[in-house]
Amino acid sequence: MDVLARSRRSATRTSMVVVTAVVSALAAVVLPLLPVSAASPRIDPAAMPRGADPAVVHLVRDTIRDGDRRIPATRRGEHGALWVVAGGYVVRDYNVGPRRSTRVVFISRTGERRVVARSRLWIEVRVSPTGRRMATQVWPNDLTQRSVITVSRPRTGRVVAQQELRLATLAALTDHRVLVGRRIRWKDPATVWWNYERKTVRRIHHQAAVAADVRHDKVVFDRSDDGEFCNRVAVLSRPARTLWRSCQVYPHQWSPDGARAIATHTYFDAAGTDRWWVVDGRTAQRQARITGRLDWDAVWEDDQHFLTKAQSDAGKAAVIRCDLTGSCERASRIWDVPLPDDSLYYAPPPVVLADR
Repeated sequence: MDVLARSRRSATRTSMVVVTAVVSALAAVVLPLLPVSAASPRIDPAAMPRGADPAVVHLVRDTIRDGDRRIPATRRGEHGALWVVAGGYVVRDYNVGPRRSTRVVFISRTGERRVVARSRLWIEVRVSPTGRRMATQVWPNDLTQRSVITVSRPRTGRVVAQQELRLATLAALTDHRVLVGRRIRWKDPATVWWNYERKTVRRIHHQAAVAADVRHDKVVFDRSDDGEFCNRVAVLSRPARTLWRSCQVYPHQWSPDGARAIATHTYFDAAGTDRWWVVDGRTAQRQARITGRLDWDAVWEDDQHFLTKAQSDAGKAAVIRCDLTGSCERASRIWDVPLPDDSLYYAPPPVVLADR
C-alpha cells in the first residue's frame, strides 16, 4: 500500500491539487459543497462486465505494460507512481519500515535502469509535456524548509540545472522553465517562473501555485487564508483571472481535449477517496459521479473515458473504466485485497497507471 503517499496526502492535501483544463470564464464560479448521498451505488469491480485492458501505459506488480511491450520495472518495495518520458519511463518506488526511503528510477524501453533521486523523505516529480525534461524535489525535513529542485534529461540523466529554494512547491515544468509556488515567511506567498536556461526568476502572481497544467494554460493557487484546503483555479497566462474557487473539491486532471475534468474532494482523510466526478471544463458543472472505495489517482484514457482503481466492500479490487455518464466496466483482472481498517478506507490492487 502507498503508505508514504497516504501520510503525505493526509498532512498536505492542498499541495496535491492537480489542475484540469477549463475554457475561459468571464466571472469567478464558487463551487458548492457536494454532499455524500446515502443512496449512491457503490462500485463493485467484481460485478462489472470485463472490458479491454487499459490503453494507457501502466505497471502491474513489477512489469511495465506499454501496448504489447513488457518491460521489467524495479522490484524494490512498493511502486507509487509512473510517468512516460522521452526514451522510456520513470518510476517512483519506496521501502517502508526502519529503512524507509523513496527513489525515482528511469527505465529505458529495453529495461536498463538508472536511479535519478534517492531520499529518506518524499520526492516530488514533474515531467514536461514533451517528456524531454524532468524535475525532482526532495521535501525538506528541517526548520529551514529549504529544498533543492533538480532539472534533468531523463534519457541521459544529465543534470540541466539545480536551484535551492525555501518553502517552495514544484508546480509544473516545461522544456525551459519551472513553475514554483513560494510561501516566504508564510505572509508573502508568490508564484514564480524559474527560467533555468537563462538563470532568471520572475514573479507572476501574489498567491502560491500548488499545481498547473501548462498544456491547457491553467493553474491552481493555494488559498490557505480562506481555509486550510481552499484553492483557486485560474488561467496560467493571466493568473489574476479566476475560473472558480473551492474549499471542497478540486479538478484532478483535464481530458486530452480540455472539454472536461475529473474531480474529487480537496481533502479526504483516507488512503483513497469515496467519489470521482466528471465536470464540465467550462463551468465545473457536474455531469457524472461514481462512488465507492476508490483510488486517489485517476487518469483520462481518452476524451470519453477515464480510469481509476476500485475496491469492493468484499475486498475485490481492480482497474475500472468509466465514461462520461458514470457507467463503468472492469479493465483488469480481479485481485483479492484485504480491506484495511476504517481509518485507511481503501487498499489498491498492484497496479499503477501512468500520469499523463
